[in-house]
Amino acid sequence: MSAVDIRNLTYTYEAGVTALRDVSIQVDKGEFVAIMGPNGAGKTTLCLHINGIIPHILGGECKGKVTVAGMNVWEHPVYEMSRKVGMVFQNPETQLFCPDLKSEIVFGPENLGVPRDEIRRRLKWALSVVRLEGLEDRAPTDLSGGQKQRAAIAAALSMMPEILVLDEATSQLDPIGTSEVFSVLKDLNKEYGITVIMATHKSELVAEVADKIFVLYKGKLVLSGDPEEVFSKVDLLNKIFVKPPAVSELAYKLSNRNIKLMPIPVTLQKAYEKLSSCVREGKIKPSPITATRKRHSKGDVIIEVKDLWYVYPGPPPIEALKGVNLRIRKGEFVAIVGQNGAGKTTLVKHFIGLLKPTKGRVIVNGKDVSTVSPAELSAEVGFVFQNPDHQLFAYTVQEEVAFGPKNLGLPEDEVNKRVEDALKLVGLWNLRNVYPFKLSFGDRRKLSVAAVIAMKPKVLVLDEPTTGQDYKGRYEITEIAARMREEGCTVIMITHDMELVAKYADRTIVMGLGKILLDGPTDEVLSKEDILEQTYIKPPQITQLAKLLSNYGVPNNILTVDEMYEVLKPG
Repeated sequence: MSAVDIRNLTYTYEAGVTALRDVSIQVDKGEFVAIMGPNGAGKTTLCLHINGIIPHILGGECKGKVTVAGMNVWEHPVYEMSRKVGMVFQNPETQLFCPDLKSEIVFGPENLGVPRDEIRRRLKWALSVVRLEGLEDRAPTDLSGGQKQRAAIAAALSMMPEILVLDEATSQLDPIGTSEVFSVLKDLNKEYGITVIMATHKSELVAEVADKIFVLYKGKLVLSGDPEEVFSKVDLLNKIFVKPPAVSELAYKLSNRNIKLMPIPVTLQKAYEKLSSCVREGKIKPSPITATRKRHSKGDVIIEVKDLWYVYPGPPPIEALKGVNLRIRKGEFVAIVGQNGAGKTTLVKHFIGLLKPTKGRVIVNGKDVSTVSPAELSAEVGFVFQNPDHQLFAYTVQEEVAFGPKNLGLPEDEVNKRVEDALKLVGLWNLRNVYPFKLSFGDRRKLSVAAVIAMKPKVLVLDEPTTGQDYKGRYEITEIAARMREEGCTVIMITHDMELVAKYADRTIVMGLGKILLDGPTDEVLSKEDILEQTYIKPPQITQLAKLLSNYGVPNNILTVDEMYEVLKPG
């Protein structure tokens, strides 16, 4: 029996943009389905049809037929569909509205008339699933970005819907937290028969749990099948900017050396089994890493943190930072990683004076942040917020980027040049006259980066810059940061994207519960799996594979697919 049956769906927004073109998909009851594709492919638009937000709320022109849980979506309003379909949005702030977390999670079951005892059981269960126990009385607005995303997931889970739709609902979660949510969704799917439909870029987790994958590109369905079928099409996926699992990429590259791993593995375990067999049989002979890795900069200290404590006022007061000591030097590319709520954002907000130390000192380029204003520090440090909507306010894209350079007192021709350079760098020059909030979330993220780099800061701080970005967008933004680093800028990036950490950061700082747990060269830090686990971090899939193969002579500190490819020579 079909849970979702979509036939020949074409949808055009009221602004005239056609987002879906003749899409037909069928999701059987009890399936776990992933919807993948680059930004702008139509994933969110498709999700919004499943619970009736389109066309009942957003309007637009629809052609085709959408049947969900046996109901024609065109004929049933959203409040009726919500009894069958739970929805978790990409931006959690769009669906959190209660004064405290407990009220947020029980709101749905209360409105469905669920008995009190059952509501209490669901509350406790949902909190444990998303690791928010003990925060029941906190206001959602006081949670970190990742914790807000967890709260939105918990609120949807508490309703126990027949069909659960998630639109990039794990994009701000730490790696192990993301894995845990996928695992819980799979358990719900198998144990309770809940149909799960998830728009996501997390290919490595999709390969582990999904029954079926639908790949969209420019509004069209271009690929569908089980994970083995879809992720074996590495060449096509790369062309349309959908990242296959790292182990699948590796297998595809090895085929160029006539090392055939067929069928192409899509999970870590399958890749290990195939590669270890090839090594044992003499088909592959591992060699040492030859690539030279960047190490710590020897430049002058530009940021110094001395015994930093920060306590958020209560009730109850929360110790977010506990005696942090840190030195960052000019020209470094530093990644800061750790679990949601580890204190990462709290730490970097001190660098621009948005927070003042409860105890200790923070010195930025010789200035004590306690004695200068954020406006003065903004000339030294550019800060790209976790949520781009928190820093956008102008009427056009161009005005947004010009605001900072104008406040620096630069002449008009220099302002114009910086605006043009920054917008071309992030690919938004052709949208310079558009109202910022008409841009997609991914493009708003790029705009927030452009607004900062136009000021040419000495230090660039990026707080989760790749949230909401597809495979292509992730690398575009990080490449911009890397280019600024080459020009002498110090880059500090908070992220949960361990592949980007492995590729770009020469130094990685691991935080957990307000403290620094590890600080050193990235390859050394990512080899400390036991400590990384304490703060819900997993090394990149290719590093995990290297560790599994270390008994066969493979170096255990490999960071990227390219490094592994160079190591695995034909026997």
